Amino acid sequence: MAWWNSLFGVDRRERTALLIAFAYFFGLLTSYYMLRSVREAMGVRFGPEWYNWLYTGTFVCMLLTQPVYGFLVSRFARRVFVPTVYAFFLLCILVFVGIWQLPEWRDGMAPAFYVWLSVANLFTVSVFWSYMADVFDPLQAKRVFGFIAAGGSVGGLCGAALTMLLADRIDIDGVLQLSFGFLAISFVCAILLGRHARAASGRADADQMEALIGGSSLAAFRLVVQRIPLRWLALLMILSGIGGGILYLQQGYAVRELFDDDGQRAAYFARIDLFTNLLALFLELFLARWMFLRFGVARLITLMPLLLMAGLGALALLPTAFMIGLFQVLSRGVRFAFGEPALAACYTTLDREIRYKGKGFIDTVVYRLSDVLTQWSIKALALAGIAGGGLYLVGAAMAGLTAWVGWTAGRQHEARSGR
Repeated sequence: MAWWNSLFGVDRRERTALLIAFAYFFGLLTSYYMLRSVREAMGVRFGPEWYNWLYTGTFVCMLLTQPVYGFLVSRFARRVFVPTVYAFFLLCILVFVGIWQLPEWRDGMAPAFYVWLSVANLFTVSVFWSYMADVFDPLQAKRVFGFIAAGGSVGGLCGAALTMLLADRIDIDGVLQLSFGFLAISFVCAILLGRHARAASGRADADQMEALIGGSSLAAFRLVVQRIPLRWLALLMILSGIGGGILYLQQGYAVRELFDDDGQRAAYFARIDLFTNLLALFLELFLARWMFLRFGVARLITLMPLLLMAGLGALALLPTAFMIGLFQVLSRGVRFAFGEPALAACYTTLDREIRYKGKGFIDTVVYRLSDVLTQWSIKALALAGIAGGGLYLVGAAMAGLTAWVGWTAGRQHEARSGR
């Protein structure tokens, strides 16, 4: 295991927990990426011009779900509420399998499934990274979060590849059933990790990590308003969705023009996911630990929005489908490899209530609020005559602002950690 230690600086006491965390994230993102391409194809069929309503529905569902999640976090220990979240979404997949058996319900299932998956993936990933920030301390996060993120990239590759290979051979219910199996792996790993987290943690208070967090089920709303670090992180989340939302919408229009068939559209999105996760995996395995230790969290948070700013500026000059796909791959690959682990690291220096409630609120409700604001703002800009190259330039300017806010939030974390 010398190669592993040299790449990630893993010591013996961390090894078992990290392997479980890797498998946990692998199962989670394999499950998600098996469903994501289908969701995107359904969204294109429903119509990119209606994305604003899909996102509005998703945001409303996030608002309704957040207090339930807050109740679980407040009333139950980590070993109970984390697996409960995954058990609920496993049950939802079984419900969709049953609905698919009724052909007359399938048309109505498309927008419902789109909204559900948009809610489910944010909650499951947010809970995962909250769990990681709860187990590992700030110094460990710099060393091992790249390796853990690589589990998600391998899962993304596996999910996209399985979708490409099997989409024409099995029906939607077959994809759902396979996705259920991989999410079940995450469910099991979430339970197993609790047995090894204390030994792996570098926190002085590791023995207290299973204690009840307590507080109100609605505390997340209060925390984001009162705590200065969360204000910056929430603002970062809102701004970070604008440039990506513009790119996502334009990709939807481009794919609708290029392909008439839902299967071809799903295959296109699967290819984008495949290349994205290949790039992310390379960065996570060979560069992430070195870059975290060399440049720190603040600089890595700014990397994705700066890249997106350059991409949107280029698209203002050359708005082709190839360029849209290229910058989707580059920006998302860098986000998965550096952006998300760096953001998760910011929570390692905050208290447990913030790590679960505050982070969960920002990663779900605030994230989808950003989507809603972006899509409705695009509608307003179109009415004002701003579209095409002008829209890309607006996105580039917002991405530059995002980089500045990310730098500020990252520097606050580094000041709290003393590094």
